[in-house]
Amino acid sequence: MQHTFTITPVSSEPLLMLPGDWTTDDYRKLLELTEYGDTSDLSDKELKDMAYLSLADLEKPEAAELLMKYVFPEDALTEGQRQQSSHEMDTERLWEEYAEPAQHRNFFRVGSLLYAAYNGGHPKPDGREVVITVTAKDEEGAALLKAPKAALLLRLMAPAMNDHALLHRLYEEELKAGEFAAAKNLLYQIKSEADGEHSYRITIYSTDYWLEDFAPVGEYEVIA
Repeated sequence: MQHTFTITPVSSEPLLMLPGDWTTDDYRKLLELTEYGDTSDLSDKELKDMAYLSLADLEKPEAAELLMKYVFPEDALTEGQRQQSSHEMDTERLWEEYAEPAQHRNFFRVGSLLYAAYNGGHPKPDGREVVITVTAKDEEGAALLKAPKAALLLRLMAPAMNDHALLHRLYEEELKAGEFAAAKNLLYQIKSEADGEHSYRITIYSTDYWLEDFAPVGEYEVIA
């Protein structure tokens, strides 16, 4: 059953790192992996700074492989894939170019920390935060917005992208209806907060690879 939604753009901001991707606990664990030593007396800022320095002390492929081992599930990459990717990350945007889209999210997480630790010595992350308000015309439609699926959000956003946008070129049929299994690989984080009757403020995190072409001129309506 289809529902009618009104989409109101709120903001679109570039990000070098996505919220929550790297925490104080992560930095402490990375210092353990780089054999930094005792970290008990370090403040949160010092943990972050020392994690960056410890990574930057390594050769770039070594740092990339360490981070991949830390971030990726054990069976996500073979040893050969990990080693090859560790050398490619110095120059390649693997969160866009890696052959398996299911791995793009974790490559972005690794790439964002490498860029920060090496002061820009890796490809610049092009994360993006898009905030929209979505209002459903009925209660059933509103229920879909409480924890919206990536496929629904992409179908709501697609009309505000031009026909040459990558999303349209690769997923023209999936955007119309039916199964859209790949959608979960395209949007990295989704947050939804109630914002009135049948209305939700939705924050979407991904990269410019998918979201740069989202450029609504104002409020618009979609049946999905």
